[in-house]
Amino acid sequence: MVNRRISNDLKDCALRLWDHGWDLEDICEAFGVSERSCYRWRRIFEECGTATKPPSPLTGRTRTITRALLMAVEDLFAEDSDLFLDEVCTWLAIEHDIIVSTSTLSRNLKDAGLT
Repeated sequence: MVNRRISNDLKDCALRLWDHGWDLEDICEAFGVSERSCYRWRRIFEECGTATKPPSPLTGRTRTITRALLMAVEDLFAEDSDLFLDEVCTWLAIEHDIIVSTSTLSRNLKDAGLT
C-alpha cells in the first residue's frame, strides 16, 4: 500500500459501515486501506470522538513572547518610539524574566505587525 492521506469523511464512512455490520475485509478492499488503519481510526474515534487525531499542543516552536507581553511592548514603544531592540530585550529580562535575543524579538515583533 502506498502512503496517502485519507480524508476525514472517508474514515468516518468506513467506521459507520463497520458499525452497520459490513465485513472489515470488504470495507478495506472498497476504500483501499489496511485493516490496521481501520482499527487505528476506531481507537482514535473512541478516544477523541472523531476518526482524526487532533493536533498535538506540543508540536512546533514554543512561543517566546506571549500576546500579553507583545501588547506591553507595544505600549512601551508608544511611550518611547526611539527604543532599540537591545533596550527592549533588557526591559523584558528585568521586568518579566524573559531572556530573548534581539533577532527573536525582531521576528516576534514582525509577526505581530509591530515593526
